[in-house]
Amino acid sequence: MNMINKDRIGVRLYMRFKKIIAFTLLTTTLSGFVCPAVIHAESVDKKIEDSQKKIDELNAKKNASDKTLSDLNSTITKLDKDINKVLEEKASLEKEINSLTKEIDDLTVIIDKRNKQIESQARSMQLNKEDQDLVNVILGSESISDALSRTVAYSKLVSANKDIMDEQKKDQATLTKKKTTLDKKVDEVNKTAEELKTKQTKLEKNKAEQVALADKILKELSKETSDKSAYESQKAEAQRISEENQKRLKELADKQAAAKKALQEQREKEQRDAENKQLEAQDSLSISKQSSAIGKSNNAKTDADKNETVSLPSQGGFSLPLAGGYTVTSGFGSRTDPTGYSGDHHDGIDLAIASGTPILASRAGQVVEASYHPSAGNHVIILHDNGLYTYYMHMTNIGTSVGSVVDAGETIGTVGSTGNSTGPHLHFGISSSLWGGFINPTSILSF
Repeated sequence: MNMINKDRIGVRLYMRFKKIIAFTLLTTTLSGFVCPAVIHAESVDKKIEDSQKKIDELNAKKNASDKTLSDLNSTITKLDKDINKVLEEKASLEKEINSLTKEIDDLTVIIDKRNKQIESQARSMQLNKEDQDLVNVILGSESISDALSRTVAYSKLVSANKDIMDEQKKDQATLTKKKTTLDKKVDEVNKTAEELKTKQTKLEKNKAEQVALADKILKELSKETSDKSAYESQKAEAQRISEENQKRLKELADKQAAAKKALQEQREKEQRDAENKQLEAQDSLSISKQSSAIGKSNNAKTDADKNETVSLPSQGGFSLPLAGGYTVTSGFGSRTDPTGYSGDHHDGIDLAIASGTPILASRAGQVVEASYHPSAGNHVIILHDNGLYTYYMHMTNIGTSVGSVVDAGETIGTVGSTGNSTGPHLHFGISSSLWGGFINPTSILSF
């Protein structure tokens, strides 16, 4: 078993143990206050930064989408104007078509009439073929004057027929040209209208896609903006908690300083008390030795109340604390901590033996401590006439009390496993001052 107090100043094990636990709890508490708040704040800052990057990217996408939509709207607007212009042109052509159709109809009537007239004249000429030539006309004249008149009339008839044929050919050519021009214009207008309609359909589709994309971007932007606001609220809360923790930290630091001061004062007091106690015990031991015979004869103790005294070989005035049958399980000095709370330096020697085995005073002296401690368990400390102290720890039962004078070999308790222990054993130690100046027991006794 390792002694808890290593500062060798005379404070009790209990005070040392309380100090360790108090500082451990304080450190744990402070870490619990500060670390989570700092880590949380850093995490939220990273989330806010990432969210802002996404918002910037989405804003850039939104601006690009808005520009694309604006360009599409401008193109569609221009296309609408072009379509309206073509429709107006088509309407004008349709009016022209109507007018031209009427002209064609009128010209067709005129041509039909001429065709009938030409056919009539052709039949008349065919029937009167022999009388219709110029010679027959002259020969059939009654006089020279009549011949001249008939000659002029014949010439006029021939010329009229020729004019009718020329006019007929011209009107037919005009009709053909107008029909061809009209058909070409109609085809061009229909083709342009179809092209504009196809282009308009494509642009409307692109516009619908851009509107859908813009809507998606706006939704994502709204979500990221909302997330960022939530992160900023979390950051504000984390900062508030951090400020509260800083305030608590200061309060705890002040309490720590006050506790440290009180502990130092307690140490100084206990050091003085221990030194006074040591002097008183030495004086009392000297008086007790001088009157031990008288004291024993005047003490009316029954056999059941007396502690059995065992006579063991003395080595330098000390004898073994156990009669035998033990095993040394841990020596004095450096070792591996067996429990995690004992430390890696051992201030005594551990003797493993069955629980309930009697523990014997190694040398005559006065009991200066007989109590329980979370680490030492049930334990007894004896001050001897040479100024040394012996320690007996982890007892099941304590068989003596503070102030009692015991003889060497007298039973002062029984072996156990109380306190910071892994099994039944006796931790035996020797020191030059109370809880300080520990000596290797094997330098005095052979185990």
